[in-house]
Amino acid sequence: MKSISVNRSAADRLRAFHPWVYRTDIQAAEGDPGELVSVHAPGGAFLGIGYYNPASEIGIRILSFSRTEINRDFFRERLLTAFRKREFLAGTTDACRLVHAEADDLPGLVVDDYAGHLVLQLNTLGWEPLRNLLLEELLELRQPKGIYEKSDAASRRREGLATVDGVLHGEIPGRIEIEEAGARFLVNVREGQKTGFFLDQRRNRETVSSYVEAGFDVLDVFAHTGAFGIRAGLRGAGRVRLVDISREALALARENMAANGVSGETVRADAFDYLADAPGTRDRYDLVILDPPPFARVRKNADGALKGLRHLIAQSLRILRPGGLLAAFSCSHHVSQDGLRLALLEAAADRGCRIEILEHFFQDRDHPQILNVPMSLYLKGFLVRPL
Repeated sequence: MKSISVNRSAADRLRAFHPWVYRTDIQAAEGDPGELVSVHAPGGAFLGIGYYNPASEIGIRILSFSRTEINRDFFRERLLTAFRKREFLAGTTDACRLVHAEADDLPGLVVDDYAGHLVLQLNTLGWEPLRNLLLEELLELRQPKGIYEKSDAASRRREGLATVDGVLHGEIPGRIEIEEAGARFLVNVREGQKTGFFLDQRRNRETVSSYVEAGFDVLDVFAHTGAFGIRAGLRGAGRVRLVDISREALALARENMAANGVSGETVRADAFDYLADAPGTRDRYDLVILDPPPFARVRKNADGALKGLRHLIAQSLRILRPGGLLAAFSCSHHVSQDGLRLALLEAAADRGCRIEILEHFFQDRDHPQILNVPMSLYLKGFLVRPL
């Protein structure tokens, strides 16, 4: 195995079990793009084994911090370890994230399971030569009905890779029905956002819906296919309105409402425009849900993302009834929980009210958070009540 020497800063991070080596940290390099390399400190001490991509800002992603053979058995054990972590979900849902990249010690790999149909995202160059091995292991370990690769994330472009999108095995229906705590949802893995459904919000949907009382008027903004609003409807909400810019997502949301016997309406609109106009109407709500896409995919956009969140929150506070609730989320790693808290505080100041925090939100446990891997904590949110 070829070796790469990194600077002291990278060595310190690796000793703290951070799995990335930036291209600018590399001092001396051997190895071809996508190849496994042994990583060493300036003095020669071994630090880990990872795969190398000199074209990426992240030059090396670490697979192991110990000297070990990286072979089929290695990947099989990593997959089995990840699968065992999801056993807590048995009996509550048939859809989950099976592999969450760096947080499951398989950097760059995402595997989601939708009722026995697997969706893969191979987001980095290191997985290109491992695609067939991964497919064989998943077929043997999971016996899926079908496997679909949806490797279309922006990270592939940053790795110098083209999009890969298509069926690898079996059948992938246009609509896959999944169950979540008694609710039924249809998932379009081919055309939906991410891999088709926001699995990371499962626990948060349960928590938010537990606050719904009979007759609540609920507004779900950035609703995607309606999961938050539908869960609220199943808890007795009197009116559910779903707002999203995507015509395709709202069409599926209407199918999901029908499948669950939830009455409501969908509105195709830009969320910023819709909320700007909403205070001028007579519509007021007992619960507003804000679950926007990541406004800051890179660190330099974090300030702009917070400004956008603050504006959305301020407008949402204006259309709450007295005693109403706001669930506000950010799914960008570059927007911290403290940053979102500050956006809430500043929006409340604009509105002239105080804010009571009822719940803190993070991604569900099938999207693990590893303290040594800061990017693994990306979803955060609050359920609040203005006072």
